[in-house]
Amino acid sequence: MKVAEVMNKNVVTCHPSEKLPVIINKFELFHIAGMPVTEKGALAGIITQTDVLRAVKEGSIQDILVKDVMTSNVISVSPTESATQVARLMVEKRINRIPVVESGRLVGIVTRGDLIKAAAVCE
Repeated sequence: MKVAEVMNKNVVTCHPSEKLPVIINKFELFHIAGMPVTEKGALAGIITQTDVLRAVKEGSIQDILVKDVMTSNVISVSPTESATQVARLMVEKRINRIPVVESGRLVGIVTRGDLIKAAAVCE
C-alpha cells in the first residue's frame, strides 16, 4: 500500500508569520495536534501542540510567531512511498505525522491514525 492511498489530501496548514493564538484556534477548530507550515505551497516546517506547549512554558505567547517555534528540518515522504516504510519511520523517529511532498509541493499528510485505519481495513 502506498502513502497516496492513506494520506489526507485536505491538509490544514499555517504560515510562518501566524501567531500562536491563531494556531491554537486551528488545533481546536480542526481537532488536530499538528500541521505543516507552508510558504507559497512549499513545506517550510511543521508545528505541533508540543511546540506550542514549550512556548507557553516560557511565558506569554501572544506575539510569538510560528517560525519562532516550528521544526524546520522536517521529515517528509513522497506519495509513492510504502505505507509500511512510513510507519517504521514514525516509530524510529518518534513522530506522529509526516507531510507528503511531490515536486517540492505539499500534497498531503499522513498520520499514525491514518496508518492504523488503513491496517484495520486491510484485515
